Amino acid sequence: MQQSELPKPEGSHSESYKPEEFTEFLQENWIYLAFVLVIIYIVVMYSKILRDRKRNREE
Repeated sequence: MQQSELPKPEGSHSESYKPEEFTEFLQENWIYLAFVLVIIYIVVMYSKILRDRKRNREE
């Protein structure tokens, strides 16, 4: 038996993304999002520190 139509994936682009789904996503994954933000912050601060050290050596 063969399917005449392919099943659509759940996250297809034809679906409109509802704000309720977004808040639900945030509530379920806030710890991961916070973790990623902290890592990004650390990387940015570290790169600034390295840049300042380079400048100080050159002067």
